[in-house]
Amino acid sequence: MLEKKIGELLVENKLITAEQFNEALELQRVNPLQPIGQLLCQMGLLKAVDLEYVLDHNSKRRKLGDILVSQNLIDEERLNNALKVSKLEKIPLGRALIRQHLVEEEQLSRAVASQYDLKFVSLAGVRFDREMSGFINASFAQRHRIVPIRCRDNCLTIAMAYPLQRDELAQLESWTNMRIVPVIAKESDIVIAQQKIFKLCGTASHEDLNLELSEDQISDNGKSKYVADFISADVDFLVKRIITTGIRDGASDIHLESTEQGMEVRYRIDGILQTIEMGADEALISPNARQIISKIKILCDMDIAERRRPQDSSFKMKVAKGGAVRGVDFRVSTVPTQYGENVVVRILDKRSGVISLESLEYSPEHVLALHQALDKPTGIFLVTGPTGSGKSSTLYALLSRINTPGVKTLTIEDPIEYAIDGITQTEVNEIIGNSFARLLRAFLRQDPDNIMVGEIRDLDTATISMRAALTGHTVLSTLHTNDATSAVTRLIDMGVEPSLIATTLRCVLAQRLVRRVCQKCRARYIPSAQIMAEFGVSADSGMVFVHGKGCPVCNFTGFSGRLPIVELWIPTRDELLLFNRQPDNQTLRTTVFAQSSRQTMVEDGFRRVQAGETTLEELLRVVPFEQIEAGREKLARLFAA
Repeated sequence: MLEKKIGELLVENKLITAEQFNEALELQRVNPLQPIGQLLCQMGLLKAVDLEYVLDHNSKRRKLGDILVSQNLIDEERLNNALKVSKLEKIPLGRALIRQHLVEEEQLSRAVASQYDLKFVSLAGVRFDREMSGFINASFAQRHRIVPIRCRDNCLTIAMAYPLQRDELAQLESWTNMRIVPVIAKESDIVIAQQKIFKLCGTASHEDLNLELSEDQISDNGKSKYVADFISADVDFLVKRIITTGIRDGASDIHLESTEQGMEVRYRIDGILQTIEMGADEALISPNARQIISKIKILCDMDIAERRRPQDSSFKMKVAKGGAVRGVDFRVSTVPTQYGENVVVRILDKRSGVISLESLEYSPEHVLALHQALDKPTGIFLVTGPTGSGKSSTLYALLSRINTPGVKTLTIEDPIEYAIDGITQTEVNEIIGNSFARLLRAFLRQDPDNIMVGEIRDLDTATISMRAALTGHTVLSTLHTNDATSAVTRLIDMGVEPSLIATTLRCVLAQRLVRRVCQKCRARYIPSAQIMAEFGVSADSGMVFVHGKGCPVCNFTGFSGRLPIVELWIPTRDELLLFNRQPDNQTLRTTVFAQSSRQTMVEDGFRRVQAGETTLEELLRVVPFEQIEAGREKLARLFAA
């Protein structure tokens, strides 16, 4: 049985008559590329909402890829490649096609218009009335890539890059109390129209955040007339915009990635790389990619002519916000790729003031235990975890606890991230030979009470730190290990004597940072059966799970901010005696956690899940999987309780 055509379905549903359909067919002969449904709507013979219903109910809506193939704009192979990119990067097919330069933007927009039986309009050269800004909220328009272009006879015509959902159209009609007439336009034209109608400024959201180069940087960079001529004012603005956006949104790193389609800018926020909309400025980044990289190299005093080898450097800026000025350090790394150079800028935002374990949102039980451990003089306190797990912030919180007027505290850091009154802070400089070990030796002759070593990287630093703790000092430091007990096996692998570790080790705190569920869009949900099975949780456990649906506040990620999950190990005398046997980590973990009431990192994470602060999916992403496997039965009992 042959499938019925759209015209037959419309007649069958008595939405139009056979005579009206024949009349539209005659008109289509003049313009064969215009869909019959669109013609019927333009002739006033059919309502758009009725056409939408028939198309969707009968699955008559053609796929965008099929339309482009039928128009000989792409072939099946290129369509399949674009579909793979769309799925991999989680972007619409149309955007994937544009990125790969497979179709022109207007060709794509016309295909979308054909798919949804809507009219395509060109906004080039159109004069826009600013009164249009009163019909739709600017942020809503930007988020959905739409713009109002005409109001007549109680009908509001809205240009869209992609059609809105029915409920969104109904919401707009409710807001405006007018009938909405959707049309399709190029996305780039819509962005320009938004700028004109809403008077959007690329830096409007940054009015209270200004950047200026520090004095030493100004003197370094004013030395080359060639450089001043090469870098345009537009590029200066774009670099400032990119950096300002990262600081404003709390990014830890800025990634400038050279691709076949141009430069992409992504920000690592809450541990995840995200793309942030920059309005009209976004379209200027790719054409100026090479100059943007050169400008950043100039700030770092790198060789701008060297593009074949990796380079590393740094620069400093001052950030003025609300009248307060603070220093920000930037560590820059460049690497060559097949499409150009990639640049990663790490933001080291120097914050001042007292930081505490409570402000970092540790549980009261962990805060009490850490404070009690710190009250015992001498010994070494280790904080472990991978890069970006909040170890430095925890060290500063511990320092703030032991920093009193009657003691002398010295720190060796790489770099200095927080400025703390009453503490002498020194920064590592490998170029002139000021390594952790060398500075630590010098510190021991400065009569300190407390010493903080930013990181134990080698045997020399580890041994000196341990001996400093042995001679009556309190030493705080970090290690890169997966869990608390791995700190001991790591030190032994470095070559530190087990007896020295047993004599000096007072506390090990292993931690990770999990993303916090956004408070603005939090809602109940049920995790997938596979995720629940990973943690040994049954569907009838009765536990309430919460996640974020996504909103502008959290950049539609469902998360905003991060929280620590930790496992705290204060070794007992019997556990310290085990070190002389040089146990492997599994044996040590069994003794420390499996045979005691101590809470592991994954169990602390479940406390966060039960409190509605994070999700099971986030725990699976962050917590070492061997901990999840090892503690699955214990977790199942925890949930059952």
